[in-house]
Amino acid sequence: MTSLCIIADTHRKHREITIPDCDILIHCGDFCSFQREDIQVLNDVDTWFAESPAAHVLCIGGNHDFPLQSREFRFAHAHFLEDSLVEIDGLTIYGSPWCPDLSGFAYYASADELVERWKQIPNGIDILITHTPPYGILDHPTSGTVHLGCPHLRNELNRIRPRLHVFGHVHASHGMLENSGTRYVNAAIVGGPDYEVRHAPTKTEIKPRLTDPAGNATRLP
Repeated sequence: MTSLCIIADTHRKHREITIPDCDILIHCGDFCSFQREDIQVLNDVDTWFAESPAAHVLCIGGNHDFPLQSREFRFAHAHFLEDSLVEIDGLTIYGSPWCPDLSGFAYYASADELVERWKQIPNGIDILITHTPPYGILDHPTSGTVHLGCPHLRNELNRIRPRLHVFGHVHASHGMLENSGTRYVNAAIVGGPDYEVRHAPTKTEIKPRLTDPAGNATRLP
């Protein structure tokens, strides 16, 4: 079994989090917060990644992470995924950062663009990393009266059928559930109007299949 530690939405608070021993650390985006000292934050996150006990670190961007979308910053101590696939320890893992409904933020995509982005995700992968939740799954805000996830992503999940889908973005819906053979994790760390650290990293395990269903993953040693 491969041990995973999953986090999202650290929003400058990464130093307040303790990462346990794990094979793979996954960050689902939103390292930064409202364009405050973004490059300094990302540099420190990169150092923090290097200090973590994880054997591998994977991450994607989120809607606050402008320097990642502009490529002004790149991680030296994490494998950054942007509409791309990687294979680690026999697991195929795809990462895509795009978000609906947030024009003016990083990684915003229109409905038509989202449809095209999600179509690129291969069928039958082991782990899918997105920033946004799919519509109707761990996507309620504090009010609990609406869904903030992406309906186009939810539609494509019927085809993709990942074994594990991890994301964040909607801070109030931190948690885990299983549905139709997929385990879903909203790994948001912060919550509340002041973005306080409210949750520990999510730990889980997954058994490698040792085959690449897409046939085009980058293999990491």
